[in-house]
Amino acid sequence: MNSNFAIHLEHKSIISISGVDASNFLQNIISNDIHLVNKTCSLYSCLLSPQGKFMYDFMIVSLSEDNYLIQCNKAIVDDFISKLNIFKLRSQVIIENVDQHYKSFFFNMANEIISSEFNATKGFTIRNDYGFFFNDPRLGDLGIHGIISKEKCNDLAKDLSLSLLDINTFIKIYHNAGLTDLVPADALSNFFSLELNLKELNGISFKKGCFVGQENTARMNLKNKIRKRVFPIQIIEGSIAIDETITLDEKNIGKIISLDPCCFAIINIEDNKDSLNKTIQLKNSKIKISKPYWLNLN
Repeated sequence: MNSNFAIHLEHKSIISISGVDASNFLQNIISNDIHLVNKTCSLYSCLLSPQGKFMYDFMIVSLSEDNYLIQCNKAIVDDFISKLNIFKLRSQVIIENVDQHYKSFFFNMANEIISSEFNATKGFTIRNDYGFFFNDPRLGDLGIHGIISKEKCNDLAKDLSLSLLDINTFIKIYHNAGLTDLVPADALSNFFSLELNLKELNGISFKKGCFVGQENTARMNLKNKIRKRVFPIQIIEGSIAIDETITLDEKNIGKIISLDPCCFAIINIEDNKDSLNKTIQLKNSKIKISKPYWLNLN
């Protein structure tokens, strides 16, 4: 098999936000700084509740000065657009689903057809006749995302001599990296952004000023006391269930919040850092709480 591969991310949708107020509109509501987005830099961000809890996360690409493309999970796209329209008020912006024009892909490589100058900087972006290619804005060493023109998809696969793999490869890569891309939004909505490691994943700006949920987020960051965090779980043997309690030495240290297509748990790390990367025996299973390589808990 060709070592260069692509994966069609069928679970992704693309939203266009355009108009003279597009930049200010996004800046006032999203957790990151829209002014960092330009033709060579894409962004990871989220929309929080007024209390600072997770609602939606997404990638942002600049189509032009007053037009952005937002890549989000298809399962939440309609709800997300509805929520954006609530915030719209009198802003001169147009918000629309543009899935009819684009498909999302994940690539493990970059060659001269993408760009001879492509580099591994977080969020580094180029645009060509095929569409947009950008390094994951959270971690620069995972691979390349693409928002590709539908009419160019067949040409791209042929021109890059790509092997097309199924979504299971993407699930494995991102689960191992501790990224919750495929965890249902409602499984994450009970948690604050800092509990979901969004600060470490470059999803929050503490310099831009106000955004929805900013007050609680800034307060938690200032106190620097994040007692719970989400971690990927490796199931070594047996079976587990959603909301199953994780115990260690007869002490409740967390619970399972997601199983399909990948397993994550919320863990109380305040006194349980020694539980990370160790095998834990549960009632009907053995699991390991994996600490992502990028997460510093010191």
